[in-house]
Amino acid sequence: MFARSTSPVRLIALATTVLLLAACTSSGASPAASTGSMRVENAWARASMGMDRAGAAYLALTNDTGQTDALIGARSSAAATVELHETSADASGQMAMHPIDRIDLPIGSRIALEPGGRHIMLIGLTADLVAGQEVQLTLDFEHAPDLIVKAPVKAN
Repeated sequence: MFARSTSPVRLIALATTVLLLAACTSSGASPAASTGSMRVENAWARASMGMDRAGAAYLALTNDTGQTDALIGARSSAAATVELHETSADASGQMAMHPIDRIDLPIGSRIALEPGGRHIMLIGLTADLVAGQEVQLTLDFEHAPDLIVKAPVKAN
């Protein structure tokens, strides 16, 4: 197939090129080798008890992007301020919520934001969160593109 004058260096370069092209066109890429997306499941928001009260949204995030990432914020027209929060016990054992800067999302991880744990706080609601309606959230990631999520509002 090759003339005798083909040098070993050229053969190695050709073989490397063929392998790279095969890897790029493979249809059965492994999760670590492929660049997927951030997936959201089970998004919902809790019905509010009035606009003077804060609201909360919950969801599960799966990082299929092929790289470590982090949820670093969220936005919504339903609230003046949107923060990432965590519920934890203080030194006396009293449970309290506090803002957090980020939620780390290792490769392939599924992280649940749920009542009593990490969640998205909706502060300064622009309208009551009424069961049966939807709240639109924009999730901000350190690396992945912003993701718009529609969360149905559910009664407590």
